[in-house]
Amino acid sequence: MLNDPINDTDHHVKRLCNGALLFASEELQDGNFVDSLVLICIHNADGAFGLILNRPTHMPLVEVFNIDPVYLNVRRSIYMGGPVDEEVLNILHITDTPATNAFRVQGRVFLGGEWSSVESILDENQEDVRMFLGYSGWHAGQLEQEISQGDWEVFNVDMEQFLRDWMEPKMTDRDSIRAYLRGITIDAPEKQEQS
Repeated sequence: MLNDPINDTDHHVKRLCNGALLFASEELQDGNFVDSLVLICIHNADGAFGLILNRPTHMPLVEVFNIDPVYLNVRRSIYMGGPVDEEVLNILHITDTPATNAFRVQGRVFLGGEWSSVESILDENQEDVRMFLGYSGWHAGQLEQEISQGDWEVFNVDMEQFLRDWMEPKMTDRDSIRAYLRGITIDAPEKQEQS
């Protein structure tokens, strides 16, 4: 259909902003992103920085971090945020009191910041903190081009609600995921240039 916003790539490009959620199309050939949901944390004139939200690693914390033995029985999911700098830890935190120098992605959802230790992250409520190894990055104009080619659908959703509600094992087919995302869609915020 000519005016169908689902298939209108210009419509999807206009939705691109901090806090936007990308849903990989079935045509996307990059093995790093097959069936992925990517939170765009930072989008500006220099490009985009995002985290894949649905790639749990299933690695025990002790295999990833040198942690205090008190935390050896703590169970936390660690996600692969993307193919860039896979040894670097990135944190998403839902909070009213973000870590020093954290970047506001949307509402109460923050990226990074200065944490005193891995243990301080593990002390936070598991529902409020997500840990990612690596990230997904695009240079200026690259993501817009991929969206225009039909590689991604872009959704502006309530990210806090998404992070709290997301039931990965129950959301396995594309139509269910798309319907869920449409159900929590919000108006796109004003695009802000970030430095």
